[in-house]
Amino acid sequence: MGISEAIRKSKLSASAFTRQLFEEQWPEERVAEFINLQRNATVASTSGDGQPHAAVVIAACAHDEIYFAVHPESVLFRNITANNRIAMSVCDSAHAVMCQGQAIALGSARDLPDLIDLLASSSPSGLFTPKGWDGLLFRIDLRRLVAN
Repeated sequence: MGISEAIRKSKLSASAFTRQLFEEQWPEERVAEFINLQRNATVASTSGDGQPHAAVVIAACAHDEIYFAVHPESVLFRNITANNRIAMSVCDSAHAVMCQGQAIALGSARDLPDLIDLLASSSPSGLFTPKGWDGLLFRIDLRRLVAN
């Protein structure tokens, strides 16, 4: 599910407390703009034995989807290979995007130059991953998303 559908479904299933916190829920365009501006996101995962793990990743949005980069030798990669359910947050001092869903592996960044270029064009820096980066790209199949 993409950003706009996740926002719609999250509004319907949110608790009264969450609806109060996010009563001025952002539309998909504002969510994408905010994530692209911040670039850094925190992804939470769990190990095979249930230990929590949080990692800062590079994230960006394009075409109603959230993407993020993971190094293949990282704890995050091992965790999402075993269990692809994740949560992600992107924050500044006044705003937050929080979501959960499944990490869907897309492949090596080197094999996806058009997607890397698209995500780089979404960033104010004009860069998604460092040049020559050999990590992997994932897309989030969203289940929930709230933002304001």
